[in-house]
Amino acid sequence: MFLLLRPRHAKDYEYANFNLPELVDFDLDSIRARGKLVVLTENSASTYYLYKGTPKGFDYEVVRAFAKSIHVKLEIRVIENLDSMFAMLYRGEGDLIASNLTITPTREQFLKFTPALYESEQVLVQRIDTSNKNLVDGIVVHDTLELGRLPIHVHRYTAFYNRLVDLNKRNDLNMQIIEASGKVGTDELLQEVATGAVPATVTDKSLAFLYFDDYPELDMSVPIGPKQGIGWAVRPNASKLSLALETFINSSSGKRFVQRTYGRYFGRQEAKWSGGLHSVFTLPILTGKQISPYDSLYKVHSKIIGWDWRLLAALSFVESGFHPDAESWAGARGLMQLMPATMEKYGCDTLCLPDDNIRAGAKYIHNLDRFWLQYVKNPNERVKFILASYNVGPGHIMDAMCIARQLGKSDTLWENNVAEAVMLKTQRQYYAMPCVKHGYLNGAGPINFVNKILSVFHHYQAHIK
Repeated sequence: MFLLLRPRHAKDYEYANFNLPELVDFDLDSIRARGKLVVLTENSASTYYLYKGTPKGFDYEVVRAFAKSIHVKLEIRVIENLDSMFAMLYRGEGDLIASNLTITPTREQFLKFTPALYESEQVLVQRIDTSNKNLVDGIVVHDTLELGRLPIHVHRYTAFYNRLVDLNKRNDLNMQIIEASGKVGTDELLQEVATGAVPATVTDKSLAFLYFDDYPELDMSVPIGPKQGIGWAVRPNASKLSLALETFINSSSGKRFVQRTYGRYFGRQEAKWSGGLHSVFTLPILTGKQISPYDSLYKVHSKIIGWDWRLLAALSFVESGFHPDAESWAGARGLMQLMPATMEKYGCDTLCLPDDNIRAGAKYIHNLDRFWLQYVKNPNERVKFILASYNVGPGHIMDAMCIARQLGKSDTLWENNVAEAVMLKTQRQYYAMPCVKHGYLNGAGPINFVNKILSVFHHYQAHIK
């Protein structure tokens, strides 16, 4: 049962500025009695999304561990409108917000924050235009004093908006700060800058890490503020829940778990970022008549699928670079970068030899081929659906087929049809369609994956008989 409370000093919680309703009284005891923790978050690459049918995201994994520590189930409630997240928390529609929130003095007046999970600085995101010879490094803005040169789209209730307003006042920059709709997600804003739909936005550097490779046309090198803590927020009267969260995050095991999870999601990309340059995909160098030390295995196991062995080798190169001990951030392993459950299903454990790993990968691809045969009859087109499914799971690609149909496009052709719909899965208006079952997707990932493999395959075809 929810009890409605009014803060003793309503203005301290800035009701007028954030349109906050009355505050419910629902703390840790009530959460335990109910048996579940309801978490408010957004669909994004850093918070929560489905990867090959499995929930992923930094915030999701850490909050799942917390829910387990207090012996309750976890329920994720996706925020449909980011402008309403604080009101949803106050009304009791969720118990905490775990959605990449910057801890600020303004927010601390009406929210109770956990200790910072990590720190991140805000960066300007703008499109690189190397064709314009009048631009130094292909960008319009090089430091904060030049922020007035581009309209910047941000959400009204974000720390980004407040930072821009503060910079504008202090430096008299005559900035154009455009309020983005709360129905447009953070990741969607980045995609809109990448496509040129909007000139610029602001995001946390940690989130920018995740897009460093997928959007090479974006520049994220201009910081607009110092590092700030990123944490979760609960209602100001949820003191017991707040204490439990603080205890979990500050415990030695909690700190290790947060650091390890941060490293898996952000660490490798952060290392690339520190180099200052986007990763540029290059075709493999071929010497002699051999592609890799495993050519004989690709030749044998490609027969399971009926593929040209060079295509199987191309997939393996893009996945692992032919490193048999490779392990991804998500736990995929080996030459074929198979998830543990997939390896087990096809007779390969985490210590299996390259022969077994390639065989398991080929069996998995064979099953994907059988699945897609019922929808895509053309074998040349079907290969693209298979490769995309190998990357993110068939569910997301089925969603994209549905979106393509809704837009009057073909659901059996890849380029300019289903591939275009895959890209749209970053946008809430599309991933919230009734026929879409797997939610948000960073569509640039599988698109780039398919393109890279086919480029490598054609390269192998041209040089290796």
